[in-house]
Amino acid sequence: MKFHHWLVLFLSHILLFACEKSPQHYRWDDKAFVYQQDVLFYQGKPFSGVLDTFFPSHQKSSERVYDNGKLEGWATQWYENGNLSEKRFYRNNQKFGHHIAFWQNGHKRFDYHFVEDIPVGEHKQWYQGGQLFSLCHYNAQGQPAGRQSFWYENGKLKANFEVVEGRRFGLLGAKGCMGENEKQQTGL
Repeated sequence: MKFHHWLVLFLSHILLFACEKSPQHYRWDDKAFVYQQDVLFYQGKPFSGVLDTFFPSHQKSSERVYDNGKLEGWATQWYENGNLSEKRFYRNNQKFGHHIAFWQNGHKRFDYHFVEDIPVGEHKQWYQGGQLFSLCHYNAQGQPAGRQSFWYENGKLKANFEVVEGRRFGLLGAKGCMGENEKQQTGL
């Protein structure tokens, strides 16, 4: 009798989860999509589903998951050759967790961590040739803290300093860890 009970329970769970609908995919080129105040609307309602974009060759270029008009889940981009360009995770429209990107040649471009849109922990960036460009550390408030290092493309050290309570100590030879230009180039 116990086996029969477990079998019924097991089969009911399979049926329950098998009947769950997977999110519907929509194409970005649909004119019914509109952004208003950081919320994506589709046909006048906050969008829930997966939004796909495509290259002119019809190869998928990106896939983003939305819930009630906000990014919620994985946002993934590819190069036209199918190689991964970047993968980011969002909760309620905010960057969260591990974000990683690659150059078209397959070398890593960046490796970041976020909590509620705030950069935390170790952040790395690489040149297209694979050489490390920067190694920065952020505290829980998103402020540079600890060792911050930068290199030229030839591998020579550009800047190496410690940030302690907002003050820099060490070899200064570059701007702060994330100037506006660096934020635009790296996607932060």
